[in-house]
Amino acid sequence: MKLSYYGYSVERHSDGEKFLFDLRPFVEAFSKFQNVDFKNGFSHAGENVYLLRGGKDFYLYLIRVGFVPLKRIQVIKKIKSSDHSVSEINDMLQRDERLGFASYVYFGKGFIGFASTIMAPKTKSFSKFINDVFEAIGINDYNFLLHPFMQEATFADALQMPFIGRSSVQVSKENKLYEDIRDFFGGTAEEFSEVDSFEVTVKPRKRQNIDAAIKKIISSVDQSGLDKFICRAKEDLSDHLMDMYLVGKGMISDIIPKGADHEIYEAISAKVGDNDELKAKLGEHECHEGFKKEEPEVFSGFNNVD
Repeated sequence: MKLSYYGYSVERHSDGEKFLFDLRPFVEAFSKFQNVDFKNGFSHAGENVYLLRGGKDFYLYLIRVGFVPLKRIQVIKKIKSSDHSVSEINDMLQRDERLGFASYVYFGKGFIGFASTIMAPKTKSFSKFINDVFEAIGINDYNFLLHPFMQEATFADALQMPFIGRSSVQVSKENKLYEDIRDFFGGTAEEFSEVDSFEVTVKPRKRQNIDAAIKKIISSVDQSGLDKFICRAKEDLSDHLMDMYLVGKGMISDIIPKGADHEIYEAISAKVGDNDELKAKLGEHECHEGFKKEEPEVFSGFNNVD
């Protein structure tokens, strides 16, 4: 799974003032609150959503899908290995039970790490959920915001990578490669006048290292008119491939293995602690002059379960 990182802040509607403060006590108090009817009052796309505490600063953000009619759960079957008989997952559920799909949220001071599984709710839904909680308890003048932490590597960084996989280059008319590609097809400037750019993708054979080829491209490509250059690379042969944005910015992220919830939590905790780019961006986020570094008084009463 891909674990992506976001800074967060809270904006006051009435004057546009933005506040950066630790929301962890607020979120933890909400997760421990035991009013079932209240917790059942939050939804996304017509389905209930929940934020459940899984450990210190770790949460499951789940969407509970409906019963039989939904096409998206009709593809999920139960198969018995002894006789290959197939039955519906819904047949296993009791009347008040539903299937749930989970995303994993690490809530830090000033940032979150968010890892989403297939069919699980995404960050846009999560932002809306937090704002729905604000509204439900009467905090109507404030809005929860997420700020993607972006990164851009250098050509020198890529040249140091021992393993490089699938890569893509996008060039505009200012780049010589654009003209070379156009000429390859026998086209004229007039015929290609409305073509803004070309994107070339270099694909390796399965699990093969094409670092020599990509490093050759890196060393020779003209940087003028270079709109995008993305390499999938890894520093250690045992690591997972990560996107390196040599031109254009991508999100700071990590890859975590699938597993039991406690294994995922441990992996996320380790990645958060080891990611130097995250630490640098978080420092920039915390020092941003556009944020007031204080907790609005309206939140202080909601930082404990009582």
